[in-house]
Formats: sequence, C-alpha cells, structure tokens
Amino acid sequence: MTATLYTAGKEQAVMRALQSHGFYQSVAFRKILQGDEEGWNRKTTRASQLCEKHDEHTRFSHFSKYIEPNLGKQMVIVKPKQSVDLTKDWTSFIGSSVAPKDGSSSASKAQRGKENEFSFFFLLEASPPSKTNDGSVKLRDVSRDRVVKLSDLAVPVAWKPGEPFGILVQATPENFSKVGTAFMEGVLELDDGLYVDQIISVDVIGHPFNLVDPLVDKDLGLTLLDDEAGRKAEAGEDARVKSGRAERKKHSSHFTKRVEQRKRSVDEKDSSLMGGLKDPSSKPPNILVYSGSSPTQAEGIFQAASQALEGVLHRDEYVVYHLTRDQLKSHPWAENCALMVTVVGEGGAAEDPFTKEEFDIVSDYVVTGGKLLNLGVAMNFEVGQYAAAGRKSQAAPPTDIRYRPKHSADEVSFKTPFRQDKITVTSEDSAQSLVSLKGEEMVVQCSEDLGKVVHSKLPLVSLEQAPDENARSCLQQILADVLSRLQINCEPEWKLPDLTPCFLIAATTDTSSAFHNAVKPHLKDNKLSASPVSLRFTDNVADAEEKVNADLLTVLSDMTPSAAVFNARVYKSNLKSKVLGNLVMYTEVVPTTMTLFESFMHRVPKTVGVVAIASRQTKGKGRGGNKWLSPLGCAMFTSHIRLATGTKLASKLPFLQHVAALAVVEAIRTRPGYETLDLRVKWPNDIYYGSKQKIGGILVTSSSMGSDIHALIGIGFNVANSKPTLCVNDIIEEYNSKNHKNLATISVEEVIAWTMNVLETMIGDFQREGHLHFCKRYYTRWLHGNTVVHLEKQEGPEVTVIGLDGSGYLEVKDKNGKFISLQPDGNSFDMLHNLIEMKKR
Repeated sequence: MTATLYTAGKEQAVMRALQSHGFYQSVAFRKILQGDEEGWNRKTTRASQLCEKHDEHTRFSHFSKYIEPNLGKQMVIVKPKQSVDLTKDWTSFIGSSVAPKDGSSSASKAQRGKENEFSFFFLLEASPPSKTNDGSVKLRDVSRDRVVKLSDLAVPVAWKPGEPFGILVQATPENFSKVGTAFMEGVLELDDGLYVDQIISVDVIGHPFNLVDPLVDKDLGLTLLDDEAGRKAEAGEDARVKSGRAERKKHSSHFTKRVEQRKRSVDEKDSSLMGGLKDPSSKPPNILVYSGSSPTQAEGIFQAASQALEGVLHRDEYVVYHLTRDQLKSHPWAENCALMVTVVGEGGAAEDPFTKEEFDIVSDYVVTGGKLLNLGVAMNFEVGQYAAAGRKSQAAPPTDIRYRPKHSADEVSFKTPFRQDKITVTSEDSAQSLVSLKGEEMVVQCSEDLGKVVHSKLPLVSLEQAPDENARSCLQQILADVLSRLQINCEPEWKLPDLTPCFLIAATTDTSSAFHNAVKPHLKDNKLSASPVSLRFTDNVADAEEKVNADLLTVLSDMTPSAAVFNARVYKSNLKSKVLGNLVMYTEVVPTTMTLFESFMHRVPKTVGVVAIASRQTKGKGRGGNKWLSPLGCAMFTSHIRLATGTKLASKLPFLQHVAALAVVEAIRTRPGYETLDLRVKWPNDIYYGSKQKIGGILVTSSSMGSDIHALIGIGFNVANSKPTLCVNDIIEEYNSKNHKNLATISVEEVIAWTMNVLETMIGDFQREGHLHFCKRYYTRWLHGNTVVHLEKQEGPEVTVIGLDGSGYLEVKDKNGKFISLQPDGNSFDMLHNLIEMKKR
C-alpha cells in the first residue's frame, strides 16, 4: 500500500508540472548522465537529439522541484518546449489516425492549451537492451505484476530508426504522468523490448512518411507550431525524405495487402459500431493449422492437432481448418484467421522448411496483429527464433516437467517427450518464458510488433505422444493457457454433449400413420437399418436414452419434447405447407441432421414431408468440406424434397440450392413489418446480412430412385444466437432501436415453419413457370449483379457477373465479351476480395 501511495504521489506531481509548464515548456524524464549529477549537461544543446535545435541563448533546462531523482533518473523542465520535425525520416505506424480535435495549423498555443483526451504528444528515446558476455540479453529484475506497458497507456503515432531509436506517441496527460512515473521507478516496458532512455513532451511539425500512402491519411491532424513552420516542414519533404522511402518500404506485397485488409476491417468495424451491431465479421473466426507438405504425414498431423484444439476451444466460436502449403501462398486466409498453428512431425521443420516467401507471408500476418502458435517449424522473428534440430535428432524421452497453470497457485508435474530444437530470444522485455526445464526454454511467448507468437517444444497439439493420462491432461491445460494468452477463448472443462433420442412429431394423425405404415414392413426388432445411421423405434423413454449413439438413433413415436427445447405447438401453428415439414424428427443433440434419412426417404409416400431438426449438432456440415458451428439458438434442419424426373426443377437441379437460400430470406422478409431487413443471398448458397456478414448457409445433396429425384436440403441459419457472428434477432433489435419500432424477435420454430411454407410455394412456382420467372425474384435479393470480380486470385482474369445461366450456374463475361459458366460445385464467391475461388478440377 505504501508503494502504491508513493507512486500515486509521483503521478500527481507530474500532473502539477504539466499544468504549470506543459503548454510552453517540455516535461522530460531521463537517465542522469555521468558527471551531470548537479545539473543538466551543458554540452547538450538539445534535450533530445531527435528534437529540433532552437536558439541556444534563449533556451535552458533545470531540475524539477516536483520529483526528487530516483534510481539514477530525474525529471526536468526544458524551456522552450521541444519539437519534433516528422518530415525528417519519421514513419507513421500503420493505421495511426488518432488526432486532437483541433489540429489545424492555425490553432494558437492558447487554443492548443485546451487539450482533449488524445492531444498530448511525447517522444521516447530508446536503445537496444544490453547483453552479457556470452551474448544473451540481460534480464531485468522486475516483478511481472509491477510492469507498466507503454502500449496500455499510449497510442503510437510515428517512429524513427537509428540510434537513438525514436517513438512518438499520443496519450492523455494522466497517462503521460503514469508513463513517466513508471520510467522513474524502473518498471516501464516497451512491447518490442527496447530500453527507454528518455521521455519528453513535445510539439510536432509536419507529417511522417506513410508506409501505405493510399490507406493512411497524410494529415494526422498533428498540432503545428505555427503556419510558417508548417510550410517549411512541408517543403522539406523532398529528396532526403523521398530517398528514405525506398529504404523503409522493405515489406512484401503480402504485408501491404494485409495492411489494406486490416485498415478495411477497422473502417468496417467503426462503421458497424456507429450502427450499433457488435461485429462485422462475415464468418466465424478460423483457427488454421499448417502441418507441413509431407504427403504421408500432413493429414495425420492435422487430425491430431484438430482434435487437441477442439478439446479446449470454446465450442461455438471457432472452426479449425487445415491450411495447406499451396493455400498458404495463394489464398487470402489471414483476415479471418484468429490463430495460426504451425506443427510438423519430428524432423519436419528441418527437412521441409518454409521458403523465404512463405515465411514472409507468415511474418506479415504476425506483425500486423496476427497470433501464431508454433510447434516445430523453424522461424526467425525479430524477438523469438525457433531453430529445428533436424530429423537425426529424435525427441527427448519423457522427462519431468513442472508447470504452474495461469490461474492456479498449485504446480503440476508430469512426464512428456519434447523436441530437441532450440528457442532463443533477443529481447527479454518482449518475451516471457512459460515453461522451462533446467534453464532451457520449453514454451516462450513473444511480442512481435502488433502480433504475438508462442513457440513450444512440448507436444501441445500432439497429445498421442503423452505417455499417460496425467501427461495428456497437463498438456491440455498448458495448451488452454497458451491459447488464452493469444486471446483465444477456451473451455478446458468442455466436452461433447451426449446424443439424445429423436421425437417424431406429425402435423396430423394421417401423416403419422402414413409414415409408420411405410416403414413397418422393413423393421427388424423395431430397427430400421441403414448406413450411416439406423433408426430404432420405441415407446420407452428410459430405454431410448440409454441406447443412443452415432450409428443408432432411438425414435420416440407420437411424443413431444419439452417446449423449452422445441415448442411443437408454435411450429405447428405456423406451418401452412401441404407436405413439406409435416413430419418433424426432432433431436436435441445429434451429430448432423443430414444423415438421418437414408433408412426411409425412398419408402415414405409423397404425402409425407420429413424435416429433421436439431438444437445442437456435434458434426455440423457445410459445403465443400466446411464445418458449420451449431450453437443453441441456430436453426439447424434438413428437409427431404422429392422431384419427379423430367420436371423443370429436376432437369435444372443446381437451381435447388438457390431456391432454398431465397426461401430462407423470403421467409423473414415477406413477414409484415420485416420487409426492409437487409437479408440477402450470396452465390452459391449463403445467406447474408448486408454484404459482409454471413448468417446462414445451404447444403444440398441428391440421389435418384426410380422416377424420382430425392434431395436433402440442409440449412443452418442464425436466429437467436449472437455467437459466433450475428443473428436475425440482433438485426431486429438493432432495427427497432434505429427506427423506433417494436418488431417482435422470432423463434427457431417460427423460422423453420415459415421456410417450409415458402420453400414449398417456390418449388411449385418453379415447376410451373421455369427458371426465368424464378431468377427475376432471386435477383432482387442477391448481392452480385454487375459486380466486377477476378477469377481464382486477385491477379486473375477480370470478369463481370451477369447472373445465373439456364442450368443454374454463375454466368460471367470477360473483357473480350466471352461468356463463362461456373458451376457452384466447389467454386465460391469471396465477397471480401471480389474474387471467385475456382475449384481445381
């Protein structure tokens, strides 16, 4: 408590100094120079080498009467106030756009004295950390709970390379006092590991060089000393500055693209926040696993890593995907990537390393804010380096490891093998050892510019290497701790929910009888066998719950579930279709609703329209191998559709997914009062809010039997689940707030029933009127009319989207007027980058 009061007293003293001197003089903190214990070193004509030189005769410095020197450091008042000329080789930080409200060059000093929250600029002189005789970085003897991070208190504006290294930041006067006090007490920390030698409040002249000129406003709104100084500074940005541009612009094209994406996402987020919706992410955030390019190992390594990650991740927030080497170089994967995991088999890091181009892509992702968990891939970042031992060096045998979990006072001990690679750190200030063994780093967290990297020699995502259950549990705990440090939400105690029986709910007794009469001849011991899922019919609830598994679903006939999980009354009261949806197979928890139909769909009569509905899916499916997260509140259902061969829709089957997507949108937008909700369809099978936020998707499979085509339409649609992206009820509440309306939120049961009604009507219309009639309605809701896009990649051929062709494929026209049709099977439309990703055939 005494130390806290002492620190608070210093901060108040700094505030008094600012109030008395801050507008016309600089407040500075610096190390006491050798031989300068009695006063400011008179050989120094400037408070900082990075500040502009003023008339020496009118300028002086003196010790502050506010704070006594401490730990070899002092606070001083410098007169006149120092300034920094940003045209002299200063570079703006990417995305820096914070500015005072009145940053005009004509603002007088009196006007500038009325500083708003972010109108205070100060300069930091920094130098590399010192090293021991053996070349390692000297550790700072500071307790982590006392460390004060500059990044928590100030916004970076610009930097200048060389010695001393300069950093210009912007903060409130209150935070400046906290930074100065932390410096005096020896607990100030910079994310990049630099040591602070001096801090001084300054005015600024001119504008820094912008690394990405089209994206960062040239005018940061920085306060100028006066009009004349501003004009001189602008004129000074000539050969000297221009020559420095090429030198500083040593970033790959991937980096600048990443900056563009980051800036765009920030702009979109700001725009969204102005409108009130919380997150403009178009899809759930991905966790991407790179597992090398070995054809014999990569898939197995990925499967093991995926299983380990999904064992600790928050179930409803992330999807784990495999990132191949080709995708690493050619796909725009970074902007929707919450975490990248790199893991290879023993020796893989040495035998199959990243090329320079590949590492540049990964590095650019990290330094612009990405998160990386590296397990075995050789990488040399600025702060942390991971060196692979190679194939000849086998994993060390199981060794005792001791570890204290992040939120626990108890230490755990376990045996585990580990890689005999080497992790080195060049800046202890920007790195933190999480697990070590006899002084050797096992798991290290590093800050790399705006991003974070954790290097690990422990098999955190290769749990099959754990020698026993205790080791496996401890490795999972470390993995969860590491992920939480990388801002990934985890549920270490989470496990898959138990599968539950199915309730068969018929709209009428006739429908129930028709279904039972159709399947009864094929039952054996009340079991209807099929692959991959068989159905077993029973009236005994207790028996039903005991025998449910992934291969066998127990069906309770003519019973209804609790209204708390599925309100059958609400569903039936909203269902107006003649056939579609008139028989519900409701299961609270099921692997996926898409696999429940095989045993009966070719046997039930045309008067029975089965829809399978689940509250949770443990293995939800999406198109093209994608996974569909299945949180509570999401409408997840699969409808069986029967089409007679030779009919208009059966002969143009690719249109069926377009019909289904439009049916979901129209189910909402045709309700009175809901017409203006901006729900749209995206080719080939997604449902969007506006043009950026995906809230639903369609998956269609089909087979033929006799004179009929049997199609299964799987639909996932966010109704009442705000995670992982956005849901319809969020949109409704936002609409009510902005338009002073009182539209009711809607339920999953209502949405599914309305969709069945519209889908049946639209299929009937298509069968009668054909595809041209359907397309007129479809184009009123889709996102792509006359959009100019690129095929396959951003440098690919430019084409214009025309519409759907006669087969239901996407029709585009190239610059030569040639029409090209793209099948929806495997191709997809990337809204963010205006490109069509082509399936490799």
